[in-house]
This record gives sequence, structure tokens and C-alpha cells, in this order.
Amino acid sequence: MWIVSDYAGVISDRPPQAATDSLARAVEVDPAQFWPVYWQERDPYDRGAVDAAGYWDRVCRRLDREATEDRVRRLAALDLRLATYLDRGTLTALRNAHDRRVPLALLSNAPREWARLIDRQPWAAMFTHRFFSTDLELAKPDPAIFREVCRRLGAEPEEITFVDDRRENVEAARTIGIDAVLFTGAARLSAHLARLSRGGVPGRQDGSQARAK
Repeated sequence: MWIVSDYAGVISDRPPQAATDSLARAVEVDPAQFWPVYWQERDPYDRGAVDAAGYWDRVCRRLDREATEDRVRRLAALDLRLATYLDRGTLTALRNAHDRRVPLALLSNAPREWARLIDRQPWAAMFTHRFFSTDLELAKPDPAIFREVCRRLGAEPEEITFVDDRRENVEAARTIGIDAVLFTGAARLSAHLARLSRGGVPGRQDGSQARAK
């Protein structure tokens, strides 16, 4: 049985407000104006279809701001910082599963800069495989990304438990037969992983509220 975990919103924690607001300030717009554009332009960046310069150029143009070299460099650095806030409870739960010899893999919608940052973290070594949208050229919630993960793991869908904080990703994984769990906190995840390591039957346990990515 493989445990496949999302990164943002599961392993990484919600950044402080000051960190998220700093991106909008770098473009000199209100956060309410900035974040819809950030997400609307994100998919090609996550899939590796554009690089950081191309992504931030699109965002700036949509916001009627000049994508200067200095601004793009600052935005890329601030965005990367958002990936550095960790949920220590989740890491502990996954490390405990790893210590019980449960095989772990990571599946994240992440552009190249995020992916390589994650790869360099000491805790990343507990994941036998780390799958990133930028490398696969596929992104959640496309069911194709889950089929590709199954192929690369050499596992049937029913041999995988997938953990994600976004309901649409959980539902997409379920369409191909993966046992998918909606992440609502480290304590519930820890209990679920403990049941799996004791040979419990996987179940589709939804929390009452998804965490924002």
C-alpha cells in the first residue's frame, strides 16, 4: 500500500498574511485584485509550459503592470518563500508512517522552482518517489496525472491512498479507483495512517472542511 501525499496545504502550511500580501505589494495592486490573476495564470506554470519569467510576465500584463527584470525576480523569490512554511504535525505523521516501513510518494502541482526547492529539503528523502506537475507536464485534477503516478509506481489504483486538501483533486483520484482522503488536519491524518499501517481497510473519509491551498 502506497501513501501518496500532496504538498501545498498538506505538508506545507498556510503562509502568514504578511507573506502573501507581499506579492500583491510587489505588483502595487490590492490583494483582492492580485490573487485571482495569480491562480488563473498558474496552470501553464505548474505544467512546465512557461518558465517563471513567462508566468510573471503574464500576471503583470493582466494587472496592467510592467514586468521589469527586477520585479519578476522579486516576485519569483516571494512566491518561492510561500513553499517554505511547513506543517510539522503532518511531517511527523508521515515520518511515523515511513518508520513503520509504509512506502511514501509525493504528488504536487508545483512549478520547477518549487519542485527543486522541495527536492533539496532533508525531509524529502523519506519519499521514495516525488512527482511534480512541472516534470510530468500534467496537473491535478486531471485524472491522467493519477494514472501516470500509478504507472510509475508499478501499483494498481486500489494499492494507493492519496491525501490532498482540495476536494476536486480527491474526487479526480477516486474516478480511477484510488482511495483518496481529504486532508483536514495532521491529527486526523496521523490516525488514518496508523490504521493503514495496522492493516486497516482504506476508506474514503472526508473531513467537514477543506483547507485552502
